[in-house]
Amino acid sequence: MKSYLLVAALLILFLNSLFAEIKNGYENRKLGFRISLNRLEKILTEDELTHAERRKIRQNIKLLVDFMAYHELTDVLLKQFKIIAPGLYNEIDTLKDVKGRVVDVYVKFIPKDQAMVQAAGMAGFKQSADDLNYCESEYGEGSISINIWIWNRALHVLSHEFGHVKYLVPNLASYVEFYKRQYRNAPKDTSLGHTAGDPSGKSAFNFEQRFDECYYSYLKGDSHSAISPLALINPIRRNLLLQMDH
Repeated sequence: MKSYLLVAALLILFLNSLFAEIKNGYENRKLGFRISLNRLEKILTEDELTHAERRKIRQNIKLLVDFMAYHELTDVLLKQFKIIAPGLYNEIDTLKDVKGRVVDVYVKFIPKDQAMVQAAGMAGFKQSADDLNYCESEYGEGSISINIWIWNRALHVLSHEFGHVKYLVPNLASYVEFYKRQYRNAPKDTSLGHTAGDPSGKSAFNFEQRFDECYYSYLKGDSHSAISPLALINPIRRNLLLQMDH
């Protein structure tokens, strides 16, 4: 019986390795957020804390609640994207590089003031040192990270970044060489990755256009209304605080 269970477990692991996936970029830190939050709440009950110490702990609790809210918002918005444009979602959820290796796409919706660059969306990756056709990010080999501002057009921006990724992953080595030639002497105000003749930019705009069509069709459905990430984040945060109180 044990041997059958072992085979089944190995089979599950093998099958999981065959499929790429869109993932919540906060997921790998979710457990750490919860453990730290519980620890701080417990410390806050101690009587000997100074006023300054309590203030610092409450500030840290707020930061942790914010990150947990961003995690939950990312889950909600990824599910909404899948409902609105299942075909587009599936294209990225099953992404492979030129050698047929799966590539996971990690998505985070972040506050504008946490963005590293002033762009509503940004895909982060680099070529693997061992294989120029294989990408990696802060999440490891075979991954790409995408950060999107929390604002009312967040899903549209995500579709645009998905379009970039759709082209880049199976064409990584050749596109990097194209990028170096195309933008070597480009002026500082050039929209990198979006000039005429840039296939990645073309794919991004194509994905965005297809998403817009799906979104307008979605809005025509019964009881469907426009999705506002900005309107979602505060109720999510309040609900997390209520759970803490209980």
